[in-house]
Amino acid sequence: MTSITLEYDYCDIKAQKTLEYILSLGFFKTAAVETEEAISEKRKRLDSELKNYLIDLSGFKFNREEANIYE
Repeated sequence: MTSITLEYDYCDIKAQKTLEYILSLGFFKTAAVETEEAISEKRKRLDSELKNYLIDLSGFKFNREEANIYE
């Protein structure tokens, strides 16, 4: 069996109707593509890309008096 991956705009009504028609023919079936492993891999990749942009705020203390000075 061969798989086909389609990319389309979910908000496009014509694309949704076309996919509904194709699936209604009964020749094709859908398969779940996203798995927990794939999601965790994406999360690890994103964390590694964004770690250079993290700011340590552990010692930050908000001073309301200073925040209310509008000069």
